[in-house]
Amino acid sequence: MEDIKKQRLKDGDIIDIHQTVNGQRYFVVLQKRPLDIRYGYDLTRKYEYDQKDLLAPSKPTYEVDWEIIGSIYDNIPNGA
Repeated sequence: MEDIKKQRLKDGDIIDIHQTVNGQRYFVVLQKRPLDIRYGYDLTRKYEYDQKDLLAPSKPTYEVDWEIIGSIYDNIPNGA
C-alpha cells in the first residue's frame, strides 16, 4: 500500500487521512499484517470500522487520500 505521495506504508507509520472519523484524522498503523490501525491520540483504541476501507482509494476519484506523516519509531533511540 502506498500513500498519496507513493510512499510505501510500514508498521508504525502515522497517517493523516485528510478528513475526520469520530473527530480524528491521525491514525497509527501498528501492523500491516494482520492490519491493525489505532487512533493517533490513544494507541489502545483500535479503529473499529473496516480498516482496509480506511486505506482504500476514494470511491469518487479512485485516488488514495491518506498520507504518511511520520512513524511512532522516529523518537526511539537505536539500541533502546
